[in-house]
Amino acid sequence: MFQSANTGEIMLIIVAYLFVIFIWSTTPVAIQFSLGGLDFFTAVSLRMWLSALLSLPLLLILGQRLVLTRPALMSYVAGSLGVYGAMMSVYWGAAYIPSGLISVLYGLSPMLSGALAYWWLGERELTPARIIALLIALCGLALVVSARMMLDAESWRGILGTVVSVLCFAASAVWVKAANAGLHPMVQTSGTLWVSSLAYALSLPWFGVHIPDAWPFSSMLGLGYLVVFGSLLGFMLYFLVLKHLPTSRVTLITLIAPVLAVLWGYLLRDERLQWSSAGGAALLLSGLALYQWHQSMDRFLRWLWPFKAKTEVVNAMDIRAAQQEKH
Repeated sequence: MFQSANTGEIMLIIVAYLFVIFIWSTTPVAIQFSLGGLDFFTAVSLRMWLSALLSLPLLLILGQRLVLTRPALMSYVAGSLGVYGAMMSVYWGAAYIPSGLISVLYGLSPMLSGALAYWWLGERELTPARIIALLIALCGLALVVSARMMLDAESWRGILGTVVSVLCFAASAVWVKAANAGLHPMVQTSGTLWVSSLAYALSLPWFGVHIPDAWPFSSMLGLGYLVVFGSLLGFMLYFLVLKHLPTSRVTLITLIAPVLAVLWGYLLRDERLQWSSAGGAALLLSGLALYQWHQSMDRFLRWLWPFKAKTEVVNAMDIRAAQQEKH
């Protein structure tokens, strides 16, 4: 599971993994708080610009500096797909759906990351059980979408924005892994934030930045939390675990975070999912769970499969998948 890590590093990775779960579960509700007094572009661009500036003294404290080699720049660009593309999309859509639902829809990312990593990195195998899991998750997504559309005709914007964000996030995770620049997590974070900040600056003519005269304290607090925890600490820890774990194992966080995100939304913003939406979310997360722990289902399907000639291929796929889990 851990790639070339000693006992101390393993403990650090575990702690980082738990912090990422907490930060990711609170990020959707923090985004909605930050949008309380700002338009979506102002909120996300201020977050990234402030985070990029604060990343420089952190680099000095850690005794690191930005690396400007070609592989490093490629890794920064790869990471910016998840910071510019994904964040722009989810901020745009966050005003239209509950924060917990945003986190639930992000449950699609491990399957998308796994599929991309299979074709791009050769990390995973697409077994029959995983195909079934993907179909289950898509059925859950369809149920969530239909339930929200019946409740709010404008919710398609939030769902579309979040799904586009998930696609960008999954592609970014695999691209960073493929770049394999070997960067310190804080260097990767700072470089990604600066490349993303440039992209936000280039977008100014289309969106502009609008600071209100009366800026609600809850919005400022949400923005401050996202700058320090959601961007700096969250991205640094995310790149740390991404460096040591397989891509789809990292995105397994999205199986745990939605449960906590729904709780934070209920406690902090009095958000409630409709029963039909909750059922779709449960179906989506069930598909995700089957996708991650597919071996028993694959063995059962192999037992049912009438064409024994396929057995050797399936066995080889199981062996390769098990080897990926060990490394």
